Amino acid sequence: MNVTKQGEGLVSVITVQVAQADYTEKVNNVLKDYRKKASVKGFRPGTVPMGMVKQMYGKYATVEEVNKLVSEALQSYFTDNKMHVLGEPLANADQKEVNWDTDTEFEFKFDVAVAPEINIELSKKNKADYYKIIVDDTLVNERVEGFCARFGKQEDVENIEGTEFVAGALKCVGAETSVERGSMLLTKMKNEEELAKFKAAKKGDVVTFNPKKAFEDETETELFTGAKKENVAAMEADYELKLEAIKRYTKGEVNQDLFDKVYGEGAVKNEEEFKARIKSELEANFAMNSDFKFFADFKKKLVESNKIELPEEFLKRWLTEVNKDNEKITADQIEKEFPLFMEDLRWQLISGKFVKDNNIQVTPDEVKNAAKEYTRFQLAQYGMVNADDKMVEQWSAEILKNREEVNRLYEMEENKKLISFFKEAIKLNEQEVSLEKFNELAEK
Repeated sequence: MNVTKQGEGLVSVITVQVAQADYTEKVNNVLKDYRKKASVKGFRPGTVPMGMVKQMYGKYATVEEVNKLVSEALQSYFTDNKMHVLGEPLANADQKEVNWDTDTEFEFKFDVAVAPEINIELSKKNKADYYKIIVDDTLVNERVEGFCARFGKQEDVENIEGTEFVAGALKCVGAETSVERGSMLLTKMKNEEELAKFKAAKKGDVVTFNPKKAFEDETETELFTGAKKENVAAMEADYELKLEAIKRYTKGEVNQDLFDKVYGEGAVKNEEEFKARIKSELEANFAMNSDFKFFADFKKKLVESNKIELPEEFLKRWLTEVNKDNEKITADQIEKEFPLFMEDLRWQLISGKFVKDNNIQVTPDEVKNAAKEYTRFQLAQYGMVNADDKMVEQWSAEILKNREEVNRLYEMEENKKLISFFKEAIKLNEQEVSLEKFNELAEK
């Protein structure tokens, strides 16, 4: 077998020549194995004549083994010659049609795109803005208020102020409807006149009101009354609601009970410690936001300032080829999204250089810990700030079963290491900004 290369540009032609001697033994071994398993009428397994086996399976075995040899030869050639291939080899326009019935010697020609050499060096001469978010008392107090709201409680009350949840027997006046009970949050009522009817009532009273006027939203009216929109009479009728339950939600107080619910029993002992911990957490979260803003900006700067030449026509052809059986991806879509693909590819080449040159590696343990951190973050969004280790272990284990999630976590951890490297390698122009200002910058 012989492999040769023509061309020194971004796209080369690789020719693989396969002689009969290269594949004969492999094909014969495959056929012998087929013979052992072949089920042919009139013959016991293993006694089918080899000639018949060759006639039945010879062509298929030859195609399979020759393709394997060609694929292995290409990969070996790329490895031996340290070629960083973009996409996959594509059949050359001069490729001759193969006749698998008669040919014994084969020649395959491939167009191969090679990644250009990346020469980027960083030093303190390189500069980038880094926005540090100021954590002031307002932000801390907002978080305290958020915890008070999250860990509040619902209590039965007798009278109504206008924010309560009410429920009870429901009756339509002057129309037929199947709903016999109703419930709602009074904060959903937008009409002050209708709301005033409830504020004048107490538990046990019957309030007559018009849901359509009260909600000013047909969907809310439909949900509350159970009436369909086409049932005009029921949708526009008055209803009587007997107030059997009135519940008012009150925020939690800033006391030891709240501290324990948020951070665990005894972890925080007073309001000063509570606010200090909140501030520390906000600073850590905002530091991550600052890092990723810096990373996105510097990544864009590196891609735009380093004009990396790429074989665009080859890459369009390759994208078309690999997606030819995907009905969801059209030629117009490939053309439209091609600039983003090229930007992403250029970044992959640039970041790959820094990863390789600086021996940046992500270990399985780091991915596992990242899954746990992500799990804790997700649980915290649902109010489970102090989820126990067993629950975190179980949920993160499920995440690690998903290959896409593992790849995402691996990329995230690699990006963190690249961020640390960039922050050390270049000069940062640090600027303190408010959260509001940072959000404005992040949207640009």
